[in-house]
Amino acid sequence: MRGLLKLMKNEFRKLKRKMFIQLVLAASFLFPIPLTAIIYYLNVAQDKYATKTEAFDALWQSVIGFGMLLLLPCILGIIAALLFFMERDNDTFKNLRTIPVTSTQMVLAKCFVLLVLSVIFCVSSTVATMLCGFVFWGVSDILFKLLFSILYGLLIAISALPLVLLIVFFSKSYIFSIMLCVFYSVFNLLSSFSMTALPKVLVHILPTPSIMMWGTEQMASRMIVNDTKDLQHFEQMGLIPSTPQLLVTLCIIGTVSISLAIYLYKKRSE
Repeated sequence: MRGLLKLMKNEFRKLKRKMFIQLVLAASFLFPIPLTAIIYYLNVAQDKYATKTEAFDALWQSVIGFGMLLLLPCILGIIAALLFFMERDNDTFKNLRTIPVTSTQMVLAKCFVLLVLSVIFCVSSTVATMLCGFVFWGVSDILFKLLFSILYGLLIAISALPLVLLIVFFSKSYIFSIMLCVFYSVFNLLSSFSMTALPKVLVHILPTPSIMMWGTEQMASRMIVNDTKDLQHFEQMGLIPSTPQLLVTLCIIGTVSISLAIYLYKKRSE
């Protein structure tokens, strides 16, 4: 465990030199600011939201959809490519074999770094949303939103682990990896908008629709959610996974992805 923590520190040092941690924090402000302007305009011009609390909740939900579910997997994939390609580009595999560090430890350290950065991004996005919301409408249910952001960060990090597997498997170039990340994120998000046309089993297997539907149902008990009628329709169709279903699905996705990535990483380093 202590060795794994040391490896994680080394991975963070690599990212720090590349200014990627700062870029992750900056990226978390990418959607809250323009979405605040859009929702403010809709509220002023069309009187779309009945209360200030409803307007702020709509802003936070929009940030979850565009920032966390769409942008974050792309960022995690790019960081994963950076972490794995550094060793290939610098030809450090031979050096790693001379120290008591296994391929499993190396892959796990990189995945834990992605998990930590995912949580940081989600919390930072929520904080940015609160700062924007405080200026125009005020904020509400702060503790719930922060805790939910931490949970979302964990879930999205696990759902992005197939990207790690793809990056290790193809091991091509940064540009190819970025294309994979964008395709993976867009495909998952588009599937969220066409859930009623997909088989229910497929909806439950795809991570982004499952996380989005589960999260929306959880939020509905604490706040006014967008498209309540659609949520009720999804419930009637049985498209919303239960908490055990979601956890089992993500555990399978995470375990299979990490196991195969470790195998390929070990094979490549030999």
